[in-house]
Amino acid sequence: MVTKTSKGILFKELTWDDLEEWVGSRVLSRGRSYQRNHQVKDLGRTQDEGLIAWVLGGDEYATHVYFDDKKLISVCTCPYGANCKHAVAVVLEYLDQLKKNAEVPLIDKKDERLELLEDSSDEGSWEDEGEETDEYDEDGEEIEMNFPASKKPVKTPSLSLRDFLDGQTKEQLIGLVEDLSGKYSNVREDLQHRQDLSRGSVNKIVAAVRKEIRELSSEPGWRHHWNNEGYIPDYSRVKDRLESLLSRRHANEVVALGKELLEAGTRQVEMSDDEGETGMEISACLDVVFRALPQSSLPPVEQMLWVIDAELQDEYELCNGSESFWEKKQKASDWSAAADILVERLNLLKIDKSEDSFSRNYHRDGLTNWIIRAFENSGRNEEIIPLCEQEAVKTKSYGRLVNVLREAKRFQEAEQWICKGIKATQKELPGIAKQLRDTLREMREKEGDWQGVASFRVDDFVQSPSLEAFKEMRKAAERAKVWPAIRLAALLYLETGKLPQIDPSWPLPETGVREASEIRKNQFPVTDVLIDIAIWEKRPDDVLQWYDHRRSKREASWGWDIYREDSIAEVVADRYPDRALAIWKGLAEKQIAMTKPNAYQTAAGYLKSVRELLIKLRREYEWKDYLSKIRQVNARKTKLLEILDRLENRRPIVEGK
Repeated sequence: MVTKTSKGILFKELTWDDLEEWVGSRVLSRGRSYQRNHQVKDLGRTQDEGLIAWVLGGDEYATHVYFDDKKLISVCTCPYGANCKHAVAVVLEYLDQLKKNAEVPLIDKKDERLELLEDSSDEGSWEDEGEETDEYDEDGEEIEMNFPASKKPVKTPSLSLRDFLDGQTKEQLIGLVEDLSGKYSNVREDLQHRQDLSRGSVNKIVAAVRKEIRELSSEPGWRHHWNNEGYIPDYSRVKDRLESLLSRRHANEVVALGKELLEAGTRQVEMSDDEGETGMEISACLDVVFRALPQSSLPPVEQMLWVIDAELQDEYELCNGSESFWEKKQKASDWSAAADILVERLNLLKIDKSEDSFSRNYHRDGLTNWIIRAFENSGRNEEIIPLCEQEAVKTKSYGRLVNVLREAKRFQEAEQWICKGIKATQKELPGIAKQLRDTLREMREKEGDWQGVASFRVDDFVQSPSLEAFKEMRKAAERAKVWPAIRLAALLYLETGKLPQIDPSWPLPETGVREASEIRKNQFPVTDVLIDIAIWEKRPDDVLQWYDHRRSKREASWGWDIYREDSIAEVVADRYPDRALAIWKGLAEKQIAMTKPNAYQTAAGYLKSVRELLIKLRREYEWKDYLSKIRQVNARKTKLLEILDRLENRRPIVEGK
């Protein structure tokens, strides 16, 4: 027998609940399968009174489990590194040996597994600690995930490339370059590019880059992650050649190529179906173009307009490199000249009837934003508000105007425009109207007008009843010292549909911008929100009242049950334990009926709640009878029975059957 020591004895005291709390139910289940299938080999005890073994999985893994300050710790050479199924299997194998009174030997300090584990910890695990990802076949059986085991890297001495080249003669180097050029077309083309640069054949290089841009952009990028197939265009050579041209002070050519690249690249990204890789390739090339602009012969104003036009055209974040251009401070006079040109464009902008209103307003607003920036940087701030007023009516950009007015501390005008904006948008553009209402509420908060804020929160609650809206309403109403009256009116509204504001004794002022909407009588009472609020306020009688009402009307849906019934049972358990037990049993039985391993794990949570409540009520006999009935009905569900074994009692595992 193993000698009982301060740490070693802790393994004997482990319960199924302890292991589940350590790694989670899924990993525990998989570890149990590993141990039962005899995948733990050469189990031994370590000097720190822990356990070590080989565990067979996708590879052969070394696994060490031990206690640190009564906390179970594991290290493994598998991809997860810690708290894995292999560690569970080692613990269970050790406990099984204890049941058999079999001796587990003490290993040598130089055991190979200890060295592997030390190397593995230095390299770090592939995944964060936590539950492993489970894979199941159609029958619900676990599929072994094959990952390579962590291996100690082999260090071999290597000669640096420079050392190798330094040791070659001139003739040998020429021969090497000629050989590589003959074998690899990209080497040959790069050498030709360098030769053209040295000869000053810029036009030839530009033509080659232009041709490559056309070829690369002719096919959309795509990626299928399921089979790791796809096509992502490689623009690295385009980028290198742009860099070469720029380094030789051919900035004008780089800028000209950049315009073509942006147009072709935008079309390509628009057609591509990848994770943004194609756009990143193009963006890296455009970074060079933005650095070339200040070195080009274009006047400063034209440079600025080039970048502005590129950003206005960019819908795929291809022009992030423009920041390098704007880092250089532009003159106020240049900003002013750019502003005049942009204003003229805005005035000449015609309505394209083929465009929808959203696209039209989006493009116009983008141009307006640049005009505002130009006005700010040129000191023409007095022109900003008139421009925003003009555009607010045309593009419904009331939010921008309101923000500008608030920054100028013209709060009364801001409020007037909010009211105009809500009236103009609440039917066709309700999202804008809501943003304006939220802005007005924020203004009331800054003013300290908590009655006004509470009025807005009541309106929000009436329009979209929810527990979160109820909480926000309570915060404001408590600050306004009117919460008791507001609460009663809000609950009455949920029960009957009676609007709180129509009561003559209503303590709050009108917002002045209330959104009118039809309220359907058949949606009351709003039982789901009434239940949520009663749960939050811990009112078990009301929870059951509305829960029973909902069930009687057959309003409950599957998703609703999963979301709320567990919380309902928790709230009513002390006062109405039998109702709580019935709810938890119903939830568990629904999960068991799904015949899926994941559902069994979910059912275990509800069964635990049943067990704990019955133990608290000193009715353990009912728990045993109920568990026995579940076993009889589901005798063929092996994985469920494993879970029931763990739930049956909380004695140490070594004392179980």
